[in-house]
Amino acid sequence: MESFSYPMPDLRPGPAACDLLVFSAHAADFCSRCGGAIALAARAGRRVHVVDLTVGARGESEDYWTRPGAAGIDDAARVRRAEAGEAAAVLGATIEFLDGTDYPLLPGAAELERLARILRERRPRTVLTHWDREPYNLDHQETARAVRRAATIAAVSGFDPGEPVLRHPAVFAFEPTIPLNDQTGFAPTHYVVVDEVFDLKLKALACLRSQSRLAAMYTQWGEYRGAQARQIAGGPVRYAEAFYRHTPAVGGSLPE
Repeated sequence: MESFSYPMPDLRPGPAACDLLVFSAHAADFCSRCGGAIALAARAGRRVHVVDLTVGARGESEDYWTRPGAAGIDDAARVRRAEAGEAAAVLGATIEFLDGTDYPLLPGAAELERLARILRERRPRTVLTHWDREPYNLDHQETARAVRRAATIAAVSGFDPGEPVLRHPAVFAFEPTIPLNDQTGFAPTHYVVVDEVFDLKLKALACLRSQSRLAAMYTQWGEYRGAQARQIAGGPVRYAEAFYRHTPAVGGSLPE
């Protein structure tokens, strides 16, 4: 995803810096939508960090709420946090939880400031987050809009006077809620072939026991995106993940 980037100064000091920063509305979204891309980046030695705005305790923990002994919202959040931590570790990423409320997730000024602060501290080259038009999951839509707004906030000189400004990272949207993509306007600009790490993605999805349906859903969808990628590029592609690049690429020539 960086082959067409124009050379820019590296302004990523400090131990918190990362190459790929993923903002996820709920505990499982990062794994289901872009787990393969995360695993590939980590395998290549890139530093990957995930930020979960909520753990999805209310609206995305259906197996937790239907199992005997469900103990309430605080316990659901604890379980989800542990599951997401396991999944991130399998993929090779670090993870943090902002512990917001899902359904509804409504980021305000304080949350935007926090997201901008994370961007300033992490100084990623690439950001992955949700598509910004999701009528069937407004938590995803709100996350996408908050992240893109925070990226502009973090890039202004007065955010941290005297500190190096944040070079605006390449921002990509990952897959909206499937199988309703045709009602969101999502049209991929990039496909990442994830054949070599798809077993890791499935292993990570298996950690998300409160949403056990995800593995089957995203295996089917990975094959669908793989068929599209194979049609475009040729070659023996089986699984792929799809992305839309929001920020234009700047380079010295057209990509080959």
